[in-house]
Amino acid sequence: MLVLDNNLLSTLSQSALDGLTNLQELYLRNNELEQLPSGVFSNMPNLSQLGLSGNRLKTVDGNMFSHMPELKKLYLHNNPWQCDCNIISLVRWMGQTKTTMSPRHALKCVSPPKLKNKSLSSLQPGKLQCNA
Repeated sequence: MLVLDNNLLSTLSQSALDGLTNLQELYLRNNELEQLPSGVFSNMPNLSQLGLSGNRLKTVDGNMFSHMPELKKLYLHNNPWQCDCNIISLVRWMGQTKTTMSPRHALKCVSPPKLKNKSLSSLQPGKLQCNA
């Protein structure tokens, strides 16, 4: 288990977590993370719990979680989700995964205004748009 909660982390490099292949639980809660490199968790095949709640994440590539076969619990609440075309892969992954999203009802859009407070799990990927 590695707990990096409340450390004011604003970035994670692609290789920041290299060498942690046996890690089962990683907590990065209540930091300042705005984005995650798409392969940052790719060398962590045994990760079963991942805490990313309470950051500044607006979007996350859902494909990064599909390469984590042991992932059982994922905490993404309390992030300012921007519900546009950039979140489609996450919404699709959420609809297909058996991973527990905790708490799922707390994953809400902050923007755009027409989707404010809408649950991510209720979004339809085909209707998420980006302004040109």
